[in-house]
This record gives sequence, C-alpha cells and structure tokens, in this order.
Amino acid sequence: MTTPTPTPASPSPEVAALAARHQLGALEGSFAPKRLGALMFLVYLNMLFVFSAFFLVPGVLCFWWLRRFPNFSRKQAAKRLHLFEHGMIVQPQFGDGMTAFRWDSARIYQDITQLFVNGAPTPAKYVYSVAAPSFGGAEVTEFYERPETWGPWMQEAVLRAQGQTVLEAVLEGGTVDFGALSVSRNGVTGTGKRVLPWSEVQEIDVKGGRVHIMKAGESGPPWSNVAVSGVANLLLFLTIAGNLGRK
Repeated sequence: MTTPTPTPASPSPEVAALAARHQLGALEGSFAPKRLGALMFLVYLNMLFVFSAFFLVPGVLCFWWLRRFPNFSRKQAAKRLHLFEHGMIVQPQFGDGMTAFRWDSARIYQDITQLFVNGAPTPAKYVYSVAAPSFGGAEVTEFYERPETWGPWMQEAVLRAQGQTVLEAVLEGGTVDFGALSVSRNGVTGTGKRVLPWSEVQEIDVKGGRVHIMKAGESGPPWSNVAVSGVANLLLFLTIAGNLGRK
C-alpha cells in the first residue's frame, strides 16, 4: 500500500476532536495546500502590483482572486487533508469548515485529466469526489500537494475497509452498485445492459481514463466502455471483479 508521510505537526484540537468523534483511529498522513512555484509567484505578484498601481477595481479583483492560493492567504495555507487509519478529514479549497469520512462507508469517484497544448502536456487535474451516508460530501483536488500519493492511498484504504464485506455480500447473492457498473455473483452489468456472466468476461482494464470490459470471443469494440469518473471506488470494483472472474 502507498503510505503517505505524516507531517511533523500534530492536528489541531478541532481536527483531533472530530477524528475521535468518528473513531478514525491514528493519523497516518497530512497534506498541505500546494504552493505556487517561485516563477508563478513572481508573475502573479507583478500582475497584482500593475493592476493595483493603475486600476483600482481590477487591482482589488486580482487580489481577491489570488487569495485562493496559499502563497497569498494564511487561511488557505493553514488548510489540510488528513488521512487516518479508518477515515479522512478534509478542509475544502473554498469556504470554511471540515468534513470527516470513514473508509468503511465512503464512495469515491476519481477524475484525473490532462490536456495537451501543441503536443505539450499541461498539469494534470485531480478531482476526487467523496461521499458517505450521514457524512455529506466533499471534493479533494490538486489544491493539496502530492495527489499522486493521497489519491491511490484513499482508494486502497476503501478497498481494505470494504473489500471483504462487499465480496461476501456478492457471494451471498447480492448486487453491489459501483455507479456506472454493478457486480453480482452472476456477472457484471452496466447502465442499459444485460448481465454479462463472469464466464464471458475476457478482460477488464483501465486505459485512457475509461474502464473497458471485453467479452470473450469478440474482437470488436468493448462490451462496456465507461469513464473512470463514473465508477465508484474504482480499485474496489476492479478487485472484486477480478476475484469473481477467476471463480
């Protein structure tokens, strides 16, 4: 499992109290907002100076816009994403407060995109939408540093917390909803599709931001081709489907 490196500082009393209330266990890692690089910081600082010196209203609007970055706002810089043994606590990029989730009830939808301009890649955008009954919902984005670490860690934590329970539910005859896809003891199905028996599933893989399900004996388009962003708890789905497909 990917393990985040905890920050030296302890969580605030408010975070510790919320974690205790929801029995989230030990703190395993914290992530601060990603700060602008030196070059971009100087570019934005110069932009703010120019607008403020010659245009009052644009200068005020520019300052208001820049306060979304931790370099220009102590409030933003103080926010954290905390990962615990049994859940997480996140402060939103915009607004106040914090939201707690437990891994054993969380549904996570991930959407990772990257555009290319004249053949050159732009910075990747990470959006992890998290929801759970009685906990509410939140979006965790690349506003927090190292999304390539905390994103997979959250998916692995959900797998660890829910995997055995979900597998048992399916083997006992239940159907488990993963958003755009569902699994049962009989097979896998998608929106508007019949059940594809596990014996007819040739392969399930993820590429190009989509989940491809290939039907055995067919060489044409995938039997199902859905966006990763439409599949809840992606790693849990892939693991359960992999286990059932081998039975």
